[in-house]
Amino acid sequence: MPFARPRVRSAISTACTLLLVLSIAIGLGGCGTQDDDAGPRSLANTTDRVLFPVEQDGRWGYIDRTGKVVIKPTFDQAWAFVDGRALVRQSGRFGFVDSSGQVVVEPTYRDAWHFSNGLAPVQQDSLWGFIDRSGNLVVDPKFRLAPDVVEESRPSMADDDDNLQRTAQNGRFGYRNASGDTVIAPRFDQAWYFRDGRARVKVDSLWGYIDRSGSIAIEPAFPRAWDFRNGLARVIRPSGERAYIDTTGATVWP
Repeated sequence: MPFARPRVRSAISTACTLLLVLSIAIGLGGCGTQDDDAGPRSLANTTDRVLFPVEQDGRWGYIDRTGKVVIKPTFDQAWAFVDGRALVRQSGRFGFVDSSGQVVVEPTYRDAWHFSNGLAPVQQDSLWGFIDRSGNLVVDPKFRLAPDVVEESRPSMADDDDNLQRTAQNGRFGYRNASGDTVIAPRFDQAWYFRDGRARVKVDSLWGYIDRSGSIAIEPAFPRAWDFRNGLARVIRPSGERAYIDTTGATVWP
């Protein structure tokens, strides 16, 4: 089972637009601009301790940044923490846990997505509404949202001071600075944005990471890889093993 959610159907941009309209009436904040991945959007912890979802023997739990299991794998599937809550699936239904592993929103919803500014969209039957971090319905499920696929996209704000931008030339990718000057020549098959001082790049069908000078920091050796979040990145090795590595490339888990 992949790290990223296998079915991402929640039409989040539509939900956020709806929430913005509703906020005028009920005095709530709208959705913030986010990315995704996954995973498909920026899923870094914003409160509580920093935890990372992992799978062991077909069950999902959480490790800390040292690789220690702190929430035992008991869920059918689990996603990253946002606003101090993590989306989990149990027996085909969705709910939320806090960073201690306590279930704070029972898995009763047909579908759900991550919190943004204290609210999360949830689906009952075919209708969508919003809950707060305690699980209280703030907006009753009465809206129909068209399914949509949320693909991985750029973080709303790069976390590196130089804020390098991707650039492409003749099908190759590199980076330019805020003035538009090319600072890393386009030589990669694919490239992503800098997080934690590392950018994910693809060379000959394998993913690795570069530093901000353009030097290879972690050799391209992974068929699949994700951006760094809070010092760790998720990767899949050629053997199919899932792992977390740190910014030096050292394995943190398993």
